[in-house]
Amino acid sequence: MKPFSGASPDRFVAKKDVLLKRLGPARMMSRYLAADRRLDPDWWAQAYKAVPTKPGQHLPNRAMALGTMLKDLLLLGDESVDDLVGRGRAFDKYLVTDAQSRQEALAAYFFMLSHFIADSCMPCHCDGRNLSAYGKGLHKQWEEHWSKVVAAEFAKDALIKKGAAPSACIPGDKAMEKARGKDKKFGLDFSETTIPSLPKGRDVWLEMVDVCRASFALASIVAPPAKYAYGDAKARAPFDAVLAGKPILKEMDRVIMHDAVLNTAMVWKNVWQALGKKPAKPK
Repeated sequence: MKPFSGASPDRFVAKKDVLLKRLGPARMMSRYLAADRRLDPDWWAQAYKAVPTKPGQHLPNRAMALGTMLKDLLLLGDESVDDLVGRGRAFDKYLVTDAQSRQEALAAYFFMLSHFIADSCMPCHCDGRNLSAYGKGLHKQWEEHWSKVVAAEFAKDALIKKGAAPSACIPGDKAMEKARGKDKKFGLDFSETTIPSLPKGRDVWLEMVDVCRASFALASIVAPPAKYAYGDAKARAPFDAVLAGKPILKEMDRVIMHDAVLNTAMVWKNVWQALGKKPAKPK
């Protein structure tokens, strides 16, 4: 891997101590990588590199775009959104009613934002090696492993009775109860968690670049470059060979799931704070 030669290489090449300082202690990736001795200083001197399969698929770009858009759309909301945001109605006369943001539309955009943030915590999404492509084994099988633990109870048919209106969805408190049950499966406890704000002078893009670099480090621990070379297009790291039945799988699951939740909460908080709001305390 060649060091990035653009105008701001420090954004893509970050030595271990620098990256961990920027990520902060609240992220479990920081704590895990701080204790790791498998990636040596030479590895950390290389550039983070993830090559999207198609233009426009770079995760920090997507998260930044949606986070910025949501700040504006919340200010252009209909009456139900205004009640949540606390915006005055004087500006409404300049908007066509049908163009105002509805709660349902905003919820969908927040879901999309959450998806890209969570994807940045998945090591295979942040590893430019061919072995991390979805159809090459490791990526797909790792996600299938998570689906066995999480997906069934949150499938549409499990939340909404067949043929029923969306309003018949199970109550929010019941859905949260299910979610906390999944937290326990991964050994997670957010009851005392304080959600950090993005540091002054940082934005969603910079934060996600650093998260992706940390995820790339996890990918390089799971599939060591000495065995699975970056330049070897034929190299494969089968899930059964590198993760299944090994202690590292439980470690990785806990780190990745924790930070997927925390990073999402941090970016949501950033959007909300842009409106001059204080986020509600977790229940």
